[in-house]
Amino acid sequence: MKKWMLVLLLFGVACGKTEVDEGSEDAGTHPEEESEEMNSFSGYVMDQHENRILVVNTIENEGGSPIWVSGVDQGMWIGKKVEVRIAGQVAESYPMQGEAKDVQVVESPSPEGASLTESQVLAKALAGIDRSNALAVESLTYEAEDDHWTVKLRSTVTESGSEKVIISDKLPD
Repeated sequence: MKKWMLVLLLFGVACGKTEVDEGSEDAGTHPEEESEEMNSFSGYVMDQHENRILVVNTIENEGGSPIWVSGVDQGMWIGKKVEVRIAGQVAESYPMQGEAKDVQVVESPSPEGASLTESQVLAKALAGIDRSNALAVESLTYEAEDDHWTVKLRSTVTESGSEKVIISDKLPD
């Protein structure tokens, strides 16, 4: 009886149908395109050390995933919204780490009636708080009636709640 069950099992496996997708080239993405897509990140620059920036996407978009990106041009990056493509593999540490292939600044417009941009406001907010924890932007809103911005930041590491920072909408002197 055991022999027959084994024979039937082997026969079933041998006759089983395996689908192989031999679709055309335009049936999906190419492996190199998938790899590049998987190694692309966008978010705000929340910290900087020489030629490394910490990019964190927003909490609103199921985010808060930080990545340290090395190999960027030195300069003032904090507060800017960026799109980053990573060259090679991403280290799956926390925060993740990767070498920059390309970094593009995403222009942040000023809302109607505001003097400052989102990037300027976020840079001011980050200058006044402890950035030892990886922070993510929960919200960044301009309140025209009070002529100020409200920035809510949240740790990506702990569940400590939001930190709210009020920034006056005044251009630097």
